[in-house]
Amino acid sequence: MLATRFNGPFDITVEQVPDPRPVDPTDATVEILYSAICGSDLWTYRGIVPHAPGGIGHEFMGRVLDVGAGVTSVRPGDTVIAPFAFSEGHCDQCRRGLQPLCEDSGIWGKDWAGAQAQAIRVPFADATLVPLPWSAGELDTELARLLMPLCDVYATGTHGAVLAGVGAGDTVVVIGDGAVGISAAHAARRMGAGRVVLLGEQPARLTVAKGFDVETLRVSRDESPVARVRELFGGRLPDRVVECVGAQAAFDTALEVVAPGGAVGYVGVPHGVEPIPPMRLFARQVTLCGGVAPARRYLPGLIDEVRSGSLDPSALIDRTLALADAPKGYAAMDTGTALKVLLETTGGSHGD
Repeated sequence: MLATRFNGPFDITVEQVPDPRPVDPTDATVEILYSAICGSDLWTYRGIVPHAPGGIGHEFMGRVLDVGAGVTSVRPGDTVIAPFAFSEGHCDQCRRGLQPLCEDSGIWGKDWAGAQAQAIRVPFADATLVPLPWSAGELDTELARLLMPLCDVYATGTHGAVLAGVGAGDTVVVIGDGAVGISAAHAARRMGAGRVVLLGEQPARLTVAKGFDVETLRVSRDESPVARVRELFGGRLPDRVVECVGAQAAFDTALEVVAPGGAVGYVGVPHGVEPIPPMRLFARQVTLCGGVAPARRYLPGLIDEVRSGSLDPSALIDRTLALADAPKGYAAMDTGTALKVLLETTGGSHGD
């Protein structure tokens, strides 16, 4: 089968690798019909996050090929989608809905084979895979654009709004105009926020955000936006802030713009961020809460909302490529000419 391979910074290839097979009784193998390139994959692509040569990618949906003897929730032929992290499902953290804290948890393309491929072995299949209410024949590109953001970016954005404590009538600022930031802003609106403003630098992405019924403010990382944010909110600062970048400037902005007594939720994976002095939070009574999103917890409800027509995150995916063209997708996202790339993985040499 074909799989995307990270060879080193700015070096992505698509190569032939052996087809996976179930090994443990709790395994399933899934034929991947669609995968995607995530903004977090760019940290690896750019050489910012260390990554050994090998598979990459952590978002996929497809059809079950085979299952181990201990798997009961899915059968060959079932259509499924996966969160970006697997987990065993029975520990205290999994039962609490905090699957990334499971001792056996791992992320595709980091702790396991990459998901930008034509098939994958899934551990803990019963706990990890989420059955879909559509047949394999119904999983076309249009539907994939609706569902693929749920694996990671939309679930992560939702988690950011939850961590910030967004509620009815709140004023909210979201920092970051990537797919996660736009998702967080939309999630805040859906949670009843009275006003949501997304801060970003790229006009094309801010245009996408406006389509999700949020306000936008173009900012520069070289200057503080506090005065402009305060002006937007009539002299006040926002009750809630969601940080979706993970860089020092974004954290600084989050803590500067949140109102005294407010809360910051952060889901941007921190890279090179300096420790935050406790008094910076204590003096203004600011709550700061962050962590890896438990996408498995959110997936069933988000799928139901897509099915009912009440949720449409498809605008987050603005380019579709064949798996063989994954290197072009990475280059497009790296240069900002694409927000998020969907990969069609079927065809070609799967099974050859």
